[in-house]
Amino acid sequence: MTRRSRPILNMFLLTLLLIPSVYARGDISLDQAVQQAKERVGGRVISAETRERDGRQIHNVRILTKEGKVRRLRINAEGGRRQNGRRR
Repeated sequence: MTRRSRPILNMFLLTLLLIPSVYARGDISLDQAVQQAKERVGGRVISAETRERDGRQIHNVRILTKEGKVRRLRINAEGGRRQNGRRR
């Protein structure tokens, strides 16, 4: 390795270390939220939409269960965690 290539290599390695931190937030798409909801509840998806609530993007997914009941799941778009609570 030459002295000239060392800074380039260091910059490349630093870039590789920083790339995962960009994706570490774990934002999930509406499609991913739908898949997550289907895996949790089972059944058939009736509707899915993304809305802003308290300054956050929330995926709302409605599923018709095998028992014939409608379940609504709220999934935070930032991280994919399920949201609890009723609508105000």
